[in-house]
Amino acid sequence: MAVANSSAITSGYVASDGAKIYFESAGSGPALLFIHAGVADCRMWDPQFETFADRFRVVRYDHRGFGKSETSEGAYALRRDLHNVLDHLGIDNAALVGCSMGGATAIDYTLEHPERVSALVPVGSGVSGWSEWTDEAIRYWTKFMKLAKSGAVDRAREMEAHLWIDGTRDPANVVPSYRKRALELHRDNFTLDRLQHPEEEMKPPAIGRLGEIECPTMVLIGDSDTPELVRLADRIAKEVPSARHVTLKNAAHLPSLEHPEEFNRLLYDFLKDREV
Repeated sequence: MAVANSSAITSGYVASDGAKIYFESAGSGPALLFIHAGVADCRMWDPQFETFADRFRVVRYDHRGFGKSETSEGAYALRRDLHNVLDHLGIDNAALVGCSMGGATAIDYTLEHPERVSALVPVGSGVSGWSEWTDEAIRYWTKFMKLAKSGAVDRAREMEAHLWIDGTRDPANVVPSYRKRALELHRDNFTLDRLQHPEEEMKPPAIGRLGEIECPTMVLIGDSDTPELVRLADRIAKEVPSARHVTLKNAAHLPSLEHPEEFNRLLYDFLKDREV
C-alpha cells in the first residue's frame, strides 16, 4: 500500500464529558479507527495510520489524559469519548482496531452501538468486568502500587514498561529500535494520576456478553504478552461468534508497533476479505 501525503492529514479536538479529545484523520473510503493502549498514545499507530489511508478513511485519537488530549475531573467513559469522536467526524460506521485499554473500549462500544461497527479487531485486549488475575499478577500489581505510593515513580515506571514492552522475554532479546520507541511512548504517557479517576464501567460489563457481538472479529495477541491476556484473548475468540484468533510470534503487548509489516498484512487481509 502507498503512503498518504502528510499534508492530507487533518487534526483537531472533540469536546467530550468536559475533556478535549485530540484526533487525526486522513484518506477516504470505509472508516477505520485506531484506539491506542494505556502505555502509549495515538502515535503507537504510526506504522499503520498513513499506510492504511491509501484505501480507508483512517482516524486515530488520544484517550483523555494521554498525548495531546486533555482530561476532566467529572464522570466519564472512554466508550463515550469514542462515540463523540465518530459523531464529530460524521462517521456512521467504522472498523475498530483497539489495543489493550483501547481494545476494551472498542468491545464496549461494539456492544452498545453494534450498528456503527463494521468490524472489530481487539489487540492484547482487556474486557470490562474481567478480573481473573493470577496470584503472580496480584503480587506484581501490589508491588507496583507500593512503589507508586512510596514516591518511587521511576521504579514503578520501569517495572510497568518491562511488563508491557518486553512481556515475558528478556529485554536483551527484544529488537532495540522497537524497545526504544515503545519506551519513549510509555515515558511520555506514564502518570499515576489516572489511577484516581476510574471510568464509569458499562453495565452489565462486556465479559459476560461477548456472544452478543455479531460483526466480523479478529482477535490478535502477542505470544509474549502477559499470560492473563493470552488466556483472555483465547476466551474472546471462543465466545465471539466466528471470531478469528491470531497469535503473533515474538511479540508482547504492542505487536502493531513491534512487527508492523506482519500486523499490517494481517489487518489488511482481514478487512479486504470482509469487504470492510
